[in-house]
Amino acid sequence: MAAPGASAVMLPVAAVAAALLEASEGCVNAEELAGRLFLRPGLVRAALERLAEAGGLELSGDRACIADRVELALAAVRLGVPETAVARGLDWRMFEEYAARALREAGFEARRGLRLHGRGGLELDVLGLDPAGGLAVAIDCKHWSPRVSTPSRLRAAAARHRARVERLAASWRRLGLPQGRWRIVPALLVLRESVPRLAEGVAVVPASRLRGFIEELPVLAEEPAIHVVRLEA
Repeated sequence: MAAPGASAVMLPVAAVAAALLEASEGCVNAEELAGRLFLRPGLVRAALERLAEAGGLELSGDRACIADRVELALAAVRLGVPETAVARGLDWRMFEEYAARALREAGFEARRGLRLHGRGGLELDVLGLDPAGGLAVAIDCKHWSPRVSTPSRLRAAAARHRARVERLAASWRRLGLPQGRWRIVPALLVLRESVPRLAEGVAVVPASRLRGFIEELPVLAEEPAIHVVRLEA
Protein backbone atom coordinates (compact mmCIF):
# COMPACT_ATOMS: atom_id res chain seq x y z
CA MET A 1 0.00 0.00 0.00
CA ALA A 2 1.25 3.48 -0.84
CA ALA A 3 2.37 5.63 2.03
CA PRO A 4 -0.03 8.39 3.10
CA GLY A 5 0.34 11.37 0.83
CA ALA A 6 2.18 9.39 -1.89
CA SER A 7 -0.45 10.14 -4.52
CA ALA A 8 -0.36 13.82 -3.61
CA VAL A 9 3.43 13.78 -4.04
CA MET A 10 3.12 12.19 -7.48
CA LEU A 11 0.61 14.75 -8.77
CA PRO A 12 3.12 17.61 -9.32
CA VAL A 13 6.07 15.42 -10.40
CA ALA A 14 5.15 15.69 -14.09
CA ALA A 15 4.73 19.47 -13.90
CA VAL A 16 7.97 19.91 -11.94
CA ALA A 17 9.96 17.62 -14.27
CA ALA A 18 8.61 19.38 -17.37
CA ALA A 19 9.40 22.81 -15.91
CA LEU A 20 12.95 21.77 -15.04
CA LEU A 21 13.62 20.30 -18.47
CA GLU A 22 12.12 23.23 -20.36
CA ALA A 23 13.93 25.87 -18.30
CA SER A 24 17.05 27.36 -19.84
CA GLU A 25 18.71 27.76 -16.44
CA GLY A 26 20.37 24.74 -14.86
CA CYS A 27 19.27 25.53 -11.31
CA VAL A 28 15.97 26.61 -9.76
CA ASN A 29 14.74 27.58 -6.31
CA ALA A 30 11.88 25.45 -4.97
CA GLU A 31 9.91 28.46 -3.74
CA GLU A 32 10.21 30.25 -7.08
CA LEU A 33 9.29 27.08 -8.97
CA ALA A 34 6.23 26.63 -6.74
CA GLY A 35 5.09 30.16 -7.55
CA ARG A 36 5.64 29.61 -11.27
CA LEU A 37 3.60 26.40 -11.21
CA PHE A 38 0.93 27.63 -8.77
CA LEU A 39 1.65 24.70 -6.45
CA ARG A 40 2.28 24.52 -2.72
CA PRO A 41 6.01 24.73 -1.91
CA GLY A 42 5.82 21.52 0.13
CA LEU A 43 4.50 19.57 -2.83
CA VAL A 44 7.19 20.97 -5.12
CA ARG A 45 9.95 20.09 -2.63
CA ALA A 46 8.56 16.56 -2.31
CA ALA A 47 8.48 16.21 -6.11
CA LEU A 48 12.05 17.49 -6.37
CA GLU A 49 13.14 14.95 -3.75
CA ARG A 50 11.51 12.13 -5.73
CA LEU A 51 13.26 13.26 -8.91
CA ALA A 52 16.62 13.64 -7.14
CA GLU A 53 16.31 10.10 -5.76
CA ALA A 54 15.56 8.79 -9.26
CA GLY A 55 18.63 10.48 -10.78
CA GLY A 56 19.86 13.44 -12.81
CA LEU A 57 18.99 16.13 -10.24
CA GLU A 58 20.97 17.44 -7.27
CA LEU A 59 19.33 19.11 -4.27
CA SER A 60 20.96 21.51 -1.83
CA GLY A 61 18.44 22.97 0.57
CA ASP A 62 15.76 24.64 -1.55
CA ARG A 63 17.99 24.80 -4.61
CA ALA A 64 17.72 22.11 -7.32
CA CYS A 65 20.31 21.80 -10.08
CA ILE A 66 20.20 19.55 -13.12
CA ALA A 67 23.27 17.30 -13.10
CA ASP A 68 22.35 15.39 -16.26
CA ARG A 69 19.37 16.51 -18.33
CA VAL A 70 18.97 13.20 -20.18
CA GLU A 71 19.23 11.17 -16.98
CA LEU A 72 16.65 13.45 -15.39
CA ALA A 73 14.33 12.82 -18.36
CA LEU A 74 14.74 9.05 -17.99
CA ALA A 75 14.25 9.27 -14.24
CA ALA A 76 11.04 11.25 -14.73
CA VAL A 77 9.75 8.61 -17.13
CA ARG A 78 10.53 5.87 -14.61
CA LEU A 79 8.37 7.80 -12.15
CA GLY A 80 5.48 7.75 -14.59
CA VAL A 81 5.89 11.13 -16.31
CA PRO A 82 4.79 10.86 -19.98
CA GLU A 83 7.78 10.47 -22.30
CA THR A 84 6.51 13.12 -24.71
CA ALA A 85 6.41 15.67 -21.87
CA VAL A 86 10.07 15.12 -21.03
CA ALA A 87 11.26 14.70 -24.63
CA ARG A 88 10.02 18.20 -25.49
CA GLY A 89 12.47 19.55 -22.92
CA LEU A 90 15.46 18.04 -24.75
CA ASP A 91 17.18 19.47 -27.81
CA TRP A 92 17.79 17.26 -30.85
CA ARG A 93 21.17 16.00 -29.58
CA MET A 94 19.69 15.13 -26.19
CA PHE A 95 16.71 13.54 -27.96
CA GLU A 96 19.14 11.17 -29.68
CA GLU A 97 20.92 10.46 -26.39
CA TYR A 98 17.54 9.87 -24.74
CA ALA A 99 16.80 7.17 -27.33
CA ALA A 100 20.25 5.63 -26.89
CA ARG A 101 19.95 5.47 -23.09
CA ALA A 102 16.44 4.02 -23.31
CA LEU A 103 17.89 1.22 -25.46
CA ARG A 104 20.70 0.64 -22.96
CA GLU A 105 18.20 0.44 -20.11
CA ALA A 106 16.43 -2.30 -22.10
CA GLY A 107 19.68 -4.28 -22.45
CA PHE A 108 20.72 -3.17 -25.93
CA GLU A 109 24.13 -1.94 -26.93
CA ALA A 110 23.53 1.55 -28.32
CA ARG A 111 25.68 3.48 -30.76
CA ARG A 112 25.15 7.07 -31.82
CA GLY A 113 26.23 9.07 -34.83
CA LEU A 114 27.42 6.32 -37.16
CA ARG A 115 29.04 7.97 -40.19
CA LEU A 116 30.52 6.89 -43.52
CA HIS A 117 31.77 9.56 -45.90
CA GLY A 118 32.08 9.49 -49.65
CA ARG A 119 29.78 8.24 -52.36
CA GLY A 120 26.83 6.34 -50.93
CA GLY A 121 27.72 7.69 -47.48
CA LEU A 122 25.74 7.08 -44.34
CA GLU A 123 24.58 9.07 -41.32
CA LEU A 124 22.59 7.25 -38.67
CA ASP A 125 21.37 8.79 -35.42
CA VAL A 126 21.05 5.73 -33.15
CA LEU A 127 21.67 2.02 -33.62
CA GLY A 128 20.56 -0.46 -30.96
CA LEU A 129 22.11 -3.94 -30.98
CA ASP A 130 21.03 -7.12 -29.20
CA PRO A 131 23.72 -9.66 -30.18
CA ALA A 132 22.05 -12.51 -28.29
CA GLY A 133 18.90 -12.16 -30.36
CA GLY A 134 20.58 -11.01 -33.56
CA LEU A 135 18.26 -8.01 -33.43
CA ALA A 136 19.08 -4.41 -34.34
CA VAL A 137 17.01 -1.25 -34.52
CA ALA A 138 18.09 1.75 -36.60
CA ILE A 139 16.45 4.92 -35.27
CA ASP A 140 16.17 8.24 -37.06
CA CYS A 141 15.28 10.85 -34.43
CA LYS A 142 12.98 13.59 -35.68
CA HIS A 143 12.77 16.30 -33.02
CA TRP A 144 10.17 18.16 -35.07
CA SER A 145 7.39 20.14 -33.48
CA PRO A 146 4.08 18.26 -33.76
CA ARG A 147 2.77 21.12 -35.94
CA VAL A 148 5.22 20.41 -38.77
CA SER A 149 5.15 16.60 -38.50
CA THR A 150 2.72 16.30 -41.39
CA PRO A 151 1.90 12.89 -42.93
CA SER A 152 3.65 13.79 -46.19
CA ARG A 153 6.79 14.90 -44.36
CA LEU A 154 6.79 11.71 -42.28
CA ARG A 155 6.41 9.57 -45.41
CA ALA A 156 9.32 11.34 -47.08
CA ALA A 157 11.50 10.91 -43.99
CA ALA A 158 10.52 7.25 -43.76
CA ALA A 159 11.43 6.62 -47.40
CA ARG A 160 14.85 8.21 -46.85
CA HIS A 161 15.40 6.19 -43.70
CA ARG A 162 14.42 2.95 -45.42
CA ALA A 163 17.13 3.62 -48.02
CA ARG A 164 19.54 4.57 -45.22
CA VAL A 165 19.02 1.22 -43.50
CA GLU A 166 19.75 -0.59 -46.77
CA ARG A 167 23.06 1.32 -46.95
CA LEU A 168 23.70 0.46 -43.31
CA ALA A 169 23.35 -3.25 -44.10
CA ALA A 170 25.66 -2.91 -47.12
CA SER A 171 28.24 -1.06 -44.98
CA TRP A 172 27.92 -3.23 -41.86
CA ARG A 173 31.43 -4.68 -42.07
CA ARG A 174 33.05 -1.35 -42.97
CA LEU A 175 31.47 0.20 -39.89
CA GLY A 176 33.10 -2.45 -37.70
CA LEU A 177 29.75 -3.74 -36.44
CA PRO A 178 29.44 -7.24 -34.96
CA GLN A 179 29.24 -9.91 -37.64
CA GLY A 180 26.62 -12.63 -37.74
CA ARG A 181 22.97 -12.90 -38.61
CA TRP A 182 21.03 -9.73 -37.94
CA ARG A 183 17.51 -8.43 -38.41
CA ILE A 184 17.49 -4.64 -38.65
CA VAL A 185 14.23 -2.84 -37.82
CA PRO A 186 13.98 0.73 -39.20
CA ALA A 187 12.21 3.32 -37.02
CA LEU A 188 11.45 7.03 -36.87
CA LEU A 189 11.24 8.51 -33.36
CA VAL A 190 8.93 11.56 -33.26
CA LEU A 191 7.28 13.89 -30.75
CA ARG A 192 3.85 13.89 -32.34
CA GLU A 193 1.26 11.54 -30.83
CA SER A 194 -1.22 11.08 -33.68
CA VAL A 195 0.94 9.46 -36.34
CA PRO A 196 0.51 6.34 -38.49
CA ARG A 197 2.06 3.23 -37.00
CA LEU A 198 4.00 2.60 -40.23
CA ALA A 199 5.18 4.73 -43.14
CA GLU A 200 6.92 3.24 -46.18
CA GLY A 201 7.58 0.06 -44.20
CA VAL A 202 9.25 2.03 -41.37
CA ALA A 203 7.94 1.99 -37.80
CA VAL A 204 6.86 5.46 -36.65
CA VAL A 205 7.28 5.73 -32.88
CA PRO A 206 5.96 8.62 -30.75
CA ALA A 207 8.29 9.37 -27.83
CA SER A 208 5.45 8.40 -25.49
CA ARG A 209 5.64 4.81 -26.80
CA LEU A 210 9.41 4.37 -27.03
CA ARG A 211 9.77 1.92 -24.15
CA GLY A 212 6.86 -0.21 -25.36
CA PHE A 213 8.29 -0.20 -28.88
CA ILE A 214 11.67 -1.45 -27.62
CA GLU A 215 9.98 -4.22 -25.65
CA GLU A 216 8.03 -5.31 -28.75
CA LEU A 217 11.02 -5.35 -31.12
CA PRO A 218 11.35 -9.18 -31.28
CA VAL A 219 7.72 -9.39 -32.43
CA LEU A 220 7.97 -6.40 -34.78
CA ALA A 221 11.03 -7.92 -36.45
CA GLU A 222 8.78 -10.71 -37.72
CA GLU A 223 6.01 -8.44 -38.97
CA PRO A 224 5.68 -8.59 -42.80
CA ALA A 225 4.53 -4.97 -43.07
CA ILE A 226 7.82 -3.67 -41.63
CA HIS A 227 10.77 -3.46 -44.01
CA VAL A 228 13.17 -5.55 -41.89
CA VAL A 229 16.61 -5.83 -43.47
CA ARG A 230 18.28 -9.18 -42.89
CA LEU A 231 22.01 -9.84 -42.78
CA GLU A 232 23.41 -13.34 -43.08
CA ALA A 233 26.54 -14.49 -41.29
